[in-house]
Amino acid sequence: MLNTDPFALLSDLERHFDRASQSTAARSGWLPAADVIAGEHEIRVIMDAPGVSREDLTIEVHDGTLTIAGTRRPIDVTGSSAQRIERGWGQWSRTLRLRDGLDADGIQATLADGVLTVTIPVSEAAKPRRIEVGTTPSLTAPN
Repeated sequence: MLNTDPFALLSDLERHFDRASQSTAARSGWLPAADVIAGEHEIRVIMDAPGVSREDLTIEVHDGTLTIAGTRRPIDVTGSSAQRIERGWGQWSRTLRLRDGLDADGIQATLADGVLTVTIPVSEAAKPRRIEVGTTPSLTAPN
């Protein structure tokens, strides 16, 4: 049976997202902040990615898992003396387990103004739908 409650889907995604995030942040020192937002027709992952180019992003779906990975490169300080470096850089990865009821084939991603948006549509089969009640011929035998 498909889970048609987008908020239950959201809760599951957040749980997996948080677990994966903690280990990645410990390794790289930088992990982009992300929001997971559930709507009636889609779930969106909105992630801060300032300084990350499209070429340095990888988004993959495999065996029901969505992985968003990227690299933010350090600034070039050649010929200068860095007085302070506070902005994190390096490779990072976020992994989400896609639950039943999501359309992995319909996932789309955009990067604009340093914000990555990954849209995961709810599959048509999982969307609530109204069943119209029709009429049937009378069950009594004709005279």
